Amino acid sequence: MKKLFSTREIEGIYSGANSAVWHSHHHARVSAKKHTREEDFVATLVTDGVPLLAQRWASLLEPKGISIRVSGVFCHGHPQVAFGSPRRRVELADLLIVHQHIGRTKAFARAILLQAKTSTNGTAHLKSNDPQLELYSTWPAFEFVTGGLLSGLRNFGKNSSGSRYVLVLNLPQYPEEIDWPDQCPWATSQTTRNLEADKSLAKLLGNMLLFRDGRTFSLHRPRSDWSKTIKELLQVTGSKTYRRSNIGRGDTPRGAGDSTESVLYYAGSRAFPIASRFQSSSRMPILEQAFDVALKTDEGDQKIPPNGLDRPGEQDPGGVSSLIIETFDPERE
Repeated sequence: MKKLFSTREIEGIYSGANSAVWHSHHHARVSAKKHTREEDFVATLVTDGVPLLAQRWASLLEPKGISIRVSGVFCHGHPQVAFGSPRRRVELADLLIVHQHIGRTKAFARAILLQAKTSTNGTAHLKSNDPQLELYSTWPAFEFVTGGLLSGLRNFGKNSSGSRYVLVLNLPQYPEEIDWPDQCPWATSQTTRNLEADKSLAKLLGNMLLFRDGRTFSLHRPRSDWSKTIKELLQVTGSKTYRRSNIGRGDTPRGAGDSTESVLYYAGSRAFPIASRFQSSSRMPILEQAFDVALKTDEGDQKIPPNGLDRPGEQDPGGVSSLIIETFDPERE
């Protein structure tokens, strides 16, 4: 896809992602009833960031004949995995980012798992025996212990392209006041004990769209543990409920058929295809295939769920917070 865009347009892709990240980051800070936590920043990224990201990217993609839909859903604390001897247990990730591109006859997909840490100076120090660091550094065989996923050991093999740490700015600063990459309040870091803000999340999102980052996976015929896990995570995430009372988000089904009651936030091109346009399930859009939902309104609509009553506790044992990017080009492979 990157060959379709000029240098200026590619920079526009990065800048559009940066705007969405900043918008969602600011919303988390002003909405939090208590101290803003990393899960609040994740929640607003995959909800409030969605419409702006879709809008900015659609303006660049649609002139090329490419439709886009961006969707997001939030959950926290699960699924958790266990590995090693003695047995260690940690959260798999704070955020799953997925991009699927559907061409005229083929579909391609990439995914990446992100673990978030808040920071005030663009760095974070991890202990040498940190179990999350061990998981992301070596990716040993592991098994899910919460989250409704299938039992049994899984082995991702070398997964440097499929996982990363991300630092989230936890200060009330404007872009011109920080020196993080691209003046973005989120930045990715290499997996080391001493995390550093190396590359902006805006750049990562843009590179996911351009197929420059992330790890490939198959949604239709998953054979590797990596592909099977990504597909399961999407399916489980789409079937559970959502809540984040600290920023006023209620408790409703994620994949409800009645989109006015859904917390699956989505926005994008009105020309984005629906499942009925595809004969082959290998090219089904993610929401219709993995989430098993039918969006009953215009594809360009943004549906925001009503705020529910605050509930004790924030954790939901199913799924993972997800940002799902889907593109469709009926004229090219």
